[in-house]
Amino acid sequence: MLRHALAATVLTVGALAPGAPAAAAPAVATESPCRPVGTAGLADLVPGDSTLGLSALPPATVDLPARTSLRGTTETFNRRWSFAVRDGRMYVKEASASGGWRTMDLPDCLDGRITGISVDDDELVALDESGRIHTMDHALNAPWTWNWTYRYGAPLWLGDGNTVPYGSTRWTWSVLSPGEDKVWRDSAGNDHPVGGAKVSHVFALSPDGSRITYVDPWLPADHSYEMATPHRGRFRAEALSTAASTSFVVNRYGDLYTRLYDFDIAGSDRVFFSYSYEDQRGAAFPKIQLPAPDWVRQPKVPSSGQITDRISVHKTGRGSDARELRVEGRDHGRTGFWHKALTDPVWSFTETGEPLRGRLLRNTPDDRSADTLAPASPYDYAGTRGGVTARVDAFAVAVTSTPLLLRAGDRELTVTLHTVDGLRQSVQSPGLTSQPRVFYGTVEVPRSVLDDLEAQQPALRDLIRDRLGSARFTDTDVVVTDRTMTIARLGLTLNRT
Repeated sequence: MLRHALAATVLTVGALAPGAPAAAAPAVATESPCRPVGTAGLADLVPGDSTLGLSALPPATVDLPARTSLRGTTETFNRRWSFAVRDGRMYVKEASASGGWRTMDLPDCLDGRITGISVDDDELVALDESGRIHTMDHALNAPWTWNWTYRYGAPLWLGDGNTVPYGSTRWTWSVLSPGEDKVWRDSAGNDHPVGGAKVSHVFALSPDGSRITYVDPWLPADHSYEMATPHRGRFRAEALSTAASTSFVVNRYGDLYTRLYDFDIAGSDRVFFSYSYEDQRGAAFPKIQLPAPDWVRQPKVPSSGQITDRISVHKTGRGSDARELRVEGRDHGRTGFWHKALTDPVWSFTETGEPLRGRLLRNTPDDRSADTLAPASPYDYAGTRGGVTARVDAFAVAVTSTPLLLRAGDRELTVTLHTVDGLRQSVQSPGLTSQPRVFYGTVEVPRSVLDDLEAQQPALRDLIRDRLGSARFTDTDVVVTDRTMTIARLGLTLNRT
């Protein structure tokens, strides 16, 4: 968004200088033989209809599908182009055409070495054998404009590079842009402009499918930022697809969920945006509503149909509801894909006649989302101050709202501790370790408690009145390690139990 625009001048005079030497790669990325040139991070070109440069590419000599129906890491598409990778090489055709694949001209450092690709909007990401991220810019424009860079990470997309988290093969590239998407809708139903530039993330599934880590080209070159899966981060996804910050997951029983979420939508970009937990519905000048939109359970594909773990989401127009979901499968013996608009209640089927390539899932008619949940987070914390004992159970980095139990004498009160990963420019270890992790925190007190505060147990009443100012929402720093949790405004330090 707006933070992205700050890089334009720096990129122009710095990393884009012809012949600029490649800096040493960070610990998470191996050294790349590519040079750090390319326009990724600069202002986009105005998309056009030109195909200049396409006819100069040699026709493909490998077997490729006539059309690309699902976005994945071997075949993918945006509004203008379809891309495919075979044996380390890339191929392209017009998305609207049937066939007509051409062999792409790649940098020597990538040709024959690409293991996966993903495109969204006007940016395409390719991974080499080490999992290192390379970005191709202007993917909504003519082939003659395309160019590559391995730059990635702070500061301002000038970092020495990054790799896909977990070494995952289940990863996807997402771009939310002012040019294509225009606006997005928060959890209060208010539309917000995307901003002056884009939000671009690689999202990746952990080996057990219960964690989603994302890396942004403007954030530190680490693997520390996460988005929780459904069921408070315990849902085990078999596959993941993301487009324009809308993620789509499925489990082994065909339970499907979507969520609109990225670094800015989450509430982490407080330098450029204003957020609030106060109700923003009907506000004349609404702030971005927090918490961010949660996962939405999508209707299951009809039980008469078979489905695989090849799922896909792509943008179809303006706004964050303009998305189409697709799931590879079979209907009455016909192969193809199930599809629906994001907010539609039912699925339709399109036959392709192509053999199924994904792994078949058990498409049960009932909701079995909770049947394969990962264990709850092991991080429980407790501490006492001024006669009040506080407890947080199963704290998870990516879960943004956690019950905070306060107890004094024989009385208990549950408030909510909201935590959002903070903006940082230094490397942070993934998860919880001995390295302090700083969250933007907010303590939420139930309205019913505030309306009858004098009736509360005295120690609890005093804590809410003196430490929280009898407010419904109180911002606070929250610092967490694998041993302690400190909630500054409450004056509490909790220890791991």
